[in-house]
Parts: sequence; structure tokens; C-alpha cells
Amino acid sequence: MSIKVLFSGTILLIIFQVLQAQAATCLTGGCHQQLVSTKYLHGPVAAEQMGVKGCISCHVPAGRACTQTKGGVFKPMQPAYKMCQHCHSRGHGSQHTARKLDCLKCHDPHGSSRTPTLNR
Repeated sequence: MSIKVLFSGTILLIIFQVLQAQAATCLTGGCHQQLVSTKYLHGPVAAEQMGVKGCISCHVPAGRACTQTKGGVFKPMQPAYKMCQHCHSRGHGSQHTARKLDCLKCHDPHGSSRTPTLNR
């Protein structure tokens, strides 16, 4: 076997393993690909898209784990307004961040095609 064939085979194996690893993420595994189809992404979603575990900023496991072919069971870590306030009270909020409002009535926690403030 030549070194060139061995090297090419090694490169293909690495690429295949990287693609398999990407398939297991929340956004590229087929479960939530639609979340990254919006024009503006929420920070944790953008982080997940880049390979950083952003989903666990707001979601915790609540049952079976994800596999490459089937999504797992997750739930919100705490009420939405508390999760929003956790980050948005640190200089990224607005005039109503400190109030206990249902943020999700007006904002999509994953992304928006309408506005950078993720309005629905």
C-alpha cells in the first residue's frame, strides 16, 4: 500500500468522523435544523451551531439522551423569564428585563427572521 493511499484513507476517515460528530448535535442531527434557518440567531443557538454546547444554557436532560438518529428529551432549566434575566440583566437587556414578564410572548428564544431582538 502506498503512503499516498494510506494518507488519503486517513483523511477520509477523519472527515467521516467529524461529520458523524456534527450529526449528533442538536442543530445538525436533523432534530432542530430549522432553528438555524432564521436570519438572526440567539447567542446560545449560534454557539451550538459553532460546536459549543449552547443548548444546555437553557435546557437540561429530562429523559433519554440524544443519538445520531433520534432526539433526546430535554426541558427548560427554569421559567423563561429567569433564564432570560440571567444573561440579559448583564447589559444586554431592555427597559422590561427586570420585570417578571413572559418574554416568550414577544420573543423567540432561538432566533428570528424579523428582527435582531428576536421578536416573533
